[in-house]
This record gives sequence, C-alpha cells and structure tokens, in this order.
Amino acid sequence: MPRTILVSLLFAALLAGCSSLRFPGVYRIDIPQGNVVSRDMLAELEPGMTPEQVRFVLGPPTLTDPFTPDTWFYLLHYQPGKADTVEQRVVVYFEGGRYSHYEGQALADVRERTSGRRDRELELRAEDRRRDGGTVDQEPLNDPEPDPGAPPSTPEATTVPLPRS
Repeated sequence: MPRTILVSLLFAALLAGCSSLRFPGVYRIDIPQGNVVSRDMLAELEPGMTPEQVRFVLGPPTLTDPFTPDTWFYLLHYQPGKADTVEQRVVVYFEGGRYSHYEGQALADVRERTSGRRDRELELRAEDRRRDGGTVDQEPLNDPEPDPGAPPSTPEATTVPLPRS
C-alpha cells in the first residue's frame, strides 16, 4: 500500500513538472484581453476634452466603476503564444465632465514587445526587400492573362438612376 502511494505521488510530481514545458512546433494561440493604448493616442488627449472625444481617441474603456464614473480604466493583458506576457494599465480621469489627466504608461509598440523572434526576422527581411527596391511579394501570380476579345466574366457595375418622387 505505501508503495502504491509513493508511485502515485511520484507520477503526479512528474506530470506537474511537464506543465511548464513549451514543446517545440506546438502552436500556442495569442490571447489579447483589453484595449491597446499607444503613446500616440495618449499624445492626442488634451485637457478639457469631453468624454465622447476621449472615447473617440482611445476607444471604449475596458472598465468603468459605477461609484466613480469620472474614472476610466484601459487595461491590457496580452499573452502571446511565443513570448512573455505584456500588461498595460492606463487610468483616465475627468473633472467636471471634462478630461483632466491620465496615469500609467502606454507601451512603445505592443507588436515589438509581443512578436516572437521569428516574426521580427520576417519583418526585417521584408523591410530589406522594400529598401532594395523590390516588393515583399516577388513571386509571380499564376493567374492566366485574360483574353482581350473575350466577354468579361463579371458584369461591370452600372449606375441606375432612382426615380424621383
């Protein structure tokens, strides 16, 4: 009996240790939760803006407290499959129904912090191709050239006047 318990505990410990492993080649989905607020968006905020204007610039807040409606929370929790988790917290304050200030920091570039190394390598290669005068998509399309004498496969859009009443 004690041997069975010991084997069971050992098996449970080994199984728990495997949960932190990231197996190569296994796709892990990105999990974004919340609103992305960039530095450019925060730079557009000016004291005295209405809540509608702030909502237009930053988007709808992630959280508003019913007891303090003059405080909006913009939270971001982004867990990419290949990189470390990114968290951001920006709190926007209103005084007298007008924007007054914010607290917190926006990330410089969420994509830079969350993209895996492989993604950044692909982006750098694409930038190099653009800089060298080429295009990113340099493979020719396999579509056959249309016959100029053949009728079009799709009808052209025509404007039909509506009767006036």
